[in-house]
Amino acid sequence: MNIIYFILLALAWGTSYTANQYTIDVYGPYLSAFLRVFIGFVFFTAWFLTAKKSFYLPRKEAWRPWLAGMLIMGVPFVFLYWGQQYIPAGTSGIFNSTTPLFVFIIAALTIKGQDAFTWRKAIGVLIGFIGIMCVCQPAIKAYVSADMGKMALYGSLSLLMMAFCYALGNVLIKYIMINKMTMAQNVFHQYFFSMIFLFFVVLLSGEPMPDLNSAFSCKAVFSIVYVALFSSAAALLLLVKLIDEWGALKASMATYLVPFIAVGTDFLFKHTVPTKYEVIGMCIIIVSLVLIQFDNPKGSITKAAK
Repeated sequence: MNIIYFILLALAWGTSYTANQYTIDVYGPYLSAFLRVFIGFVFFTAWFLTAKKSFYLPRKEAWRPWLAGMLIMGVPFVFLYWGQQYIPAGTSGIFNSTTPLFVFIIAALTIKGQDAFTWRKAIGVLIGFIGIMCVCQPAIKAYVSADMGKMALYGSLSLLMMAFCYALGNVLIKYIMINKMTMAQNVFHQYFFSMIFLFFVVLLSGEPMPDLNSAFSCKAVFSIVYVALFSSAAALLLLVKLIDEWGALKASMATYLVPFIAVGTDFLFKHTVPTKYEVIGMCIIIVSLVLIQFDNPKGSITKAAK
């Protein structure tokens, strides 16, 4: 059964990028991000109330899930949806796979123990950034050759910032969360504060309101509900289940499948063919992640790894 959960988790993450582009075309980037969190918030609130789960937190503790929500939803969603205006869905999924690279860099600088750098991890990170440069090559080339290429390059940088925010959230969450906090408290407050943040982003951005006929079309409604409930809410529950059964390391391997699923669904629904540089870069990034993920902490290049 866990294998099924694992496959569903990879599908939930990998297929979200094509659905995101449908929603961006109709709602715009910032409203799309807000609606994704808002629908998830309504779902979890209804579930917790029905199950009579308490999500009350003392005011002095509320900042913890609020900050966590900003790092894993609020801020990265702004970078994700803005960048996806100019970057194909498949390429966006490839950028998402760089998150573990940033996780290990940040962790090596801040956390002692098994997350410290080793020579193998250092080589893996270097190879990973070579892969990133390959993925970015079409955008860099377009930037040099034409003015429109600027937006492709900026979109690529925005998606890298998304990956960095995810990584920062993954590393810091163990410090800012408390073990006594229930899942209902965590999820409710993370969604709540992210929703409030994205609401103000929509207001301050001056983004035009979508056409009502397009906003309530079957494709648009299905896409936004799909990413909100399957790619976010259900994915969160699947991840928690897998971490409980397999541990965080094995569960995180679903990340390896995301770029392949993202590229595949982008080709299937949008007929977008990835460039050879993107395919090569994706494969290089996967190799780098394997080097990092399966490293033996012995032989660390820092004393912290002892």
